[in-house]
Amino acid sequence: MVSVVRSFVKSWTLSALIVLAFAGAANAAGNAAEKSDAEKAELVAEIAVRDSVMAIHDSVCIVEKKALRSDLEIERAKCENWEQSYNTLKKNNETCAKALSVAVQASQEQAEKQKAKEKEKEKSDVVMQSASMAASFGLGMLIMWLILD
Repeated sequence: MVSVVRSFVKSWTLSALIVLAFAGAANAAGNAAEKSDAEKAELVAEIAVRDSVMAIHDSVCIVEKKALRSDLEIERAKCENWEQSYNTLKKNNETCAKALSVAVQASQEQAEKQKAKEKEKEKSDVVMQSASMAASFGLGMLIMWLILD
């Protein structure tokens, strides 16, 4: 950013010098009609130097413009890349969250089934114990009746 500001200040300074040179050249050109051929040749040479300075300034501006466009394109590409990476991470996060939710739900369902099986087994054990006790009591009563009768 600082280099951009510096080049901007340089280009404006150079532009101001060129404008002043043109103003001087225009003033000198007005007076050139009165001056000799040697002075005219000197003015032509001065204008040629100023033209070459302007051509260099234009070249510098074109190079800076291309560099800034290149920097802008690089930043745009980075931005697109970061956005794509963010969207990919967001999609992966959503997929993982869904998979985790399904896994937790399946684990809860399995735990509930296990609890239901344990309750059925406990009921079955209680019924078996009750039936065994009732059968033992009935058998004892039958033996007692046969003995006492």
